[in-house]
Amino acid sequence: MQAVLYFSDKQVREKLFSFVDAAQGLLLVAGVRHGAAMTRPPQAREPFAALEDLFGHVLAQVIVADEGTTEGMWRDPLGDLGDRLYPDDKKRAYAAATGYVLLEGGKPRAVVRKHASPAEDLWFLQEALSRLSQSIPAPDPEKRPGHRRPEPAPRAPPRYGPASDSGAPEEPADPWRRSSARENASARDGARSGSARARDDGASGSGGRQGASRARAWQADEATPPRGSRAVAAEPETKDPWTVLGIERGTPKDEARKAFRTLIAQYHPDKVAHLAPEFHALAERRTREILDAWEALERDAG
Repeated sequence: MQAVLYFSDKQVREKLFSFVDAAQGLLLVAGVRHGAAMTRPPQAREPFAALEDLFGHVLAQVIVADEGTTEGMWRDPLGDLGDRLYPDDKKRAYAAATGYVLLEGGKPRAVVRKHASPAEDLWFLQEALSRLSQSIPAPDPEKRPGHRRPEPAPRAPPRYGPASDSGAPEEPADPWRRSSARENASARDGARSGSARARDDGASGSGGRQGASRARAWQADEATPPRGSRAVAAEPETKDPWTVLGIERGTPKDEARKAFRTLIAQYHPDKVAHLAPEFHALAERRTREILDAWEALERDAG
């Protein structure tokens, strides 16, 4: 069974709690981003699709999708669930809100943090599930993310016959010294080639000087872009997230979350519905700034 809830739903928190309370067996709860450009539904993305195919007979899933709209930006159903599951442990509550929560009978059994890719998440989720259910096998330890097999010792470089009698120095056996010798030889060859080209250019007279002038002009054009292009390419100024949220640096996580929710609720669409259209755009921009600031703090805390 797979159920998908959305941040834009005003009852998303109550529905999430209802699923958790009604679950009898193993239940997975996790959040995902689901913007307008994402065509596949959340339940068809990984690792959720693979979990359903492999262990759907013993594992139910509730996926909470954040569409990134203004209607859902001020809601935090996963954070509320984390606080409910771990009321006395803020670190575990935060881990539950940002990772994968495995519950059984409505009680938390394990929390798996999110990794760099869905494939890595699937391996660690299967490992945690194998401890909770005998019908789920443990994953292959050889495929554990980050596991590397020992590499064979490097072989000695081959020798191609006896040393030369021409008096030229033998190429060193050490690969690092050999690479350095090749680089030095290449540098000498490049210097000789550059000198030859310089003599050819000097012999060409005014044609060579005109070519050099054109080359310098082209390099100057490349180094100095047209007027106005710097302003377009410049990155937007990054605002201090603590200042955006109106709190002091180092404020505890629970107090920062309360300040975030209070501040972002002021710009909810229902609060500005009676204002002019330009205020709607201002409220949406301000909401995005607050959300970006909160995400920055969450990244730093993680």
